[in-house]
Amino acid sequence: AYKVIMAPAVIKSDEVRKELSEGLAQILDLEYEEVYEKASQNSQYVIIARRIDKEVADKVSEFIVSDPDYSAVVTLTEDTKRYYPNGNLLSTVLGFVGTDNQGLEGLEYSYDEYLKGSDGKQVAIKTSVGTVMPFAYEKVIEPEDGATLQLTIDLEIQSLLEKHIENARVEHNVQNRIAGIVYDIKTGEVLGMTSKPDYDPNNPFVINDELTLEALSAYSGQEYIDKYNEYLATFRTNKAIEQYEPGSTFKIITAAMALEEGVVDLAETFNCVGYLKIGSIMVRCAKRQGHGVETFKDGLANSCNPVFMTLAERIGPEKFYDYITIFGFREKTNVGLPGEQSGYHYAKGTMTALNLANSSFGQSFKITGMQLVAAVSSVANDGKYMQPYIIKSITDSDGKVIMQNSPTVVRQTVSESTSDILCEYLEYTVAKSATSFLAGYRMAGKTGTSQKLDTLANNGEDNGKRIASFICFAPADDPQVCILVVVDEPDSEVQYGSYIAAPLGRDIMADVLDYLGVEPDYGDGESVKDVTVPDVEDMDYIDAQTELGKLNIRTTVIGTGDTVVYQLPAKGTVVPEGSDVILYTEQGYEEDTQTVVPNLVGKPASECNLLLVDSNLNIKVVGSNLSYSNVVAVSQSIEPGTTVSKGTVVTVTFEKTDSPLQDLQ
Repeated sequence: AYKVIMAPAVIKSDEVRKELSEGLAQILDLEYEEVYEKASQNSQYVIIARRIDKEVADKVSEFIVSDPDYSAVVTLTEDTKRYYPNGNLLSTVLGFVGTDNQGLEGLEYSYDEYLKGSDGKQVAIKTSVGTVMPFAYEKVIEPEDGATLQLTIDLEIQSLLEKHIENARVEHNVQNRIAGIVYDIKTGEVLGMTSKPDYDPNNPFVINDELTLEALSAYSGQEYIDKYNEYLATFRTNKAIEQYEPGSTFKIITAAMALEEGVVDLAETFNCVGYLKIGSIMVRCAKRQGHGVETFKDGLANSCNPVFMTLAERIGPEKFYDYITIFGFREKTNVGLPGEQSGYHYAKGTMTALNLANSSFGQSFKITGMQLVAAVSSVANDGKYMQPYIIKSITDSDGKVIMQNSPTVVRQTVSESTSDILCEYLEYTVAKSATSFLAGYRMAGKTGTSQKLDTLANNGEDNGKRIASFICFAPADDPQVCILVVVDEPDSEVQYGSYIAAPLGRDIMADVLDYLGVEPDYGDGESVKDVTVPDVEDMDYIDAQTELGKLNIRTTVIGTGDTVVYQLPAKGTVVPEGSDVILYTEQGYEEDTQTVVPNLVGKPASECNLLLVDSNLNIKVVGSNLSYSNVVAVSQSIEPGTTVSKGTVVTVTFEKTDSPLQDLQ
């Protein structure tokens, strides 16, 4: 770019000063008074404009050479302009620079001393009339190039992440932003990180988000300006390193504590009646009627609060406090980003029984998304807590390495045996969920739906504001990648993490694993085992769920009774593992046993699975069952629109195709 410099001290007359000011103001799109004020200074060096492009610089050049009085006063010099070729991409991580190329936000700010370098200078002595003295009086100071930062961010993964995050923000009309992190479990490298809405660092003082601009149209005058600036300041922050209530995603950590301390037997059962009394206070489960008798494994899959409150009581406040520290929730992760917050939790001596109970399922305290990703990744990584980092290296202009990060084990959070159990149980948790199931991969994870306690009214009345989140890792038997999505205040009738966040995290994982070339476990669909549905009629529905769970069969209970009076599919039906059996616990079920087969052709596996689940049907995959954008259903065993019994298995054939989806529908 170019810089316009003036030496107003040598301007011959006020008439020339006015002509110069008028001409430059017009070319540079500046106010005449502003230019005239600068042209009136008694100085040999005044900057009139910075970082103008060549087209404007050429016009300035034509203007100043038109008159010797102008060219004696105004000069054009080369300048540099920070340019971000990918616009909004990664903006809340990168930050931006000010008018002097000084870093103002993000990495630009925190690593400014490395990035900025120094300008070169040519110092000369001039006579009183502006003539440069002989060369003997000149001194040249050579410029120094700034250093180069190489990030751990993978541009393709970042693009995939931002695409999915932005789509989800629009779909669910998210009121308080949405964040996502993609993390390398083995190394601690941040492969992708975003917060939406964000901004374009090329124009950091302009909001370019259409939904926000639409919301701003309701304001005017000073109120509009204040609201605009409020939004702008928020969009520059990195939500992934800010505090939030984790909700049930934190149950992974509580489960790890319980296993590590040996306070839970994998074979024991818990009886959830829908609540647990802590002193005189009744703390409820999300399932108000209760889960009934369940194992630890099912308690995790069911996200049962009473199970985890019971475990926390066994762990005790002192040990719970110690593990909060071991997992890194009391300090910043030092991932290398400015503005990172640390979590906050109760002090060891002040944690009450109620505090402990609420903490067990991720309420009443705050952590950051980066902290949770690092902690859960340690559980997946045989207990090894890796130092998170986003700066791979810093090198000078000669290629000399100034600083370099490499994979570093910080500490052991849990044993390998605890890690193995939780990888298996969290895979089971995902397999039981229709919204997080990822065809073709062994994915583990946990959803969360947290109440924003600091937004409650003074009387404690619930205002309905929720945070929906999902943390997952894959492949479950050899974890490589961990993904977290945090959706703050979705404007949706259903705000559960299982509904809002799980499909989002699942779809991001599908694209990331595809890009990384991680081979699917069930590529041909044949390695998914078929199982025979047993007879569970006349059994207590809890016992029926347990019996079916042993065969990796999911269940849906319809009715308020305790005994199974009818089941679909019927006993003896062969279904793929992971299928769903409907258990009716009330008479009068006859009118509720039929459903209509949806049209699946042209749709990806994840969407087919959801459509069939919504219709109470089961899926059997044939061919490639990958959940990538170029793998779609090409045929289905039962024609769309056919009325069948609920629980019926629909065989769907998937193939890779380059054809537009509409051509297949």
